[in-house]
Amino acid sequence: MSLTDIMSASGLSSWTELALILCFITFAAIVLWVFVMRSKLSYDHMRNLPLDENSAGSARGAVKGGERP
Repeated sequence: MSLTDIMSASGLSSWTELALILCFITFAAIVLWVFVMRSKLSYDHMRNLPLDENSAGSARGAVKGGERP
């Protein structure tokens, strides 16, 4: 008896189908959360962060207008 015969007789195919369904449900939930549940205001705030001079992530002492100190 080979390993292939043992594995095919053990009935593990249902576990792979269950894993596929769980991964698909997780993927669908993430897509739903990103495109539907998140607030548009949150996206607008994050979109403007690189341009916001008062944000916590702005570089301190950055040279403005290309001027050298």
